[in-house]
Amino acid sequence: PKVFNDAVLGHVELHPCCVAVVDTPEFQRLRGLKQLGPTEYVYPAAGHTRFAHSLGVSFLAGKLVEKLSHQVSPPLHITEREILCVKLAGLCHDLGH
Repeated sequence: PKVFNDAVLGHVELHPCCVAVVDTPEFQRLRGLKQLGPTEYVYPAAGHTRFAHSLGVSFLAGKLVEKLSHQVSPPLHITEREILCVKLAGLCHDLGH
């Protein structure tokens, strides 16, 4: 796994499949796209790229589905593969921008 340091979330660990996506030119392009557009002119600390946003979404979506996978009543029977698919979906959701 690869670890990224996020200002809000702390250390974000990525599954090797997610790292393979992050290492593509298509994903790296998100580093140059601002998530909040011109907002940083009014709020200078709001400099947030779609790259960082996508890493955070993947991490938080993974945490959510992991929490749901431990739900007892009713049991959801969420597999590790399904958890990985949710993480990948969170990671890739902005690639069309």
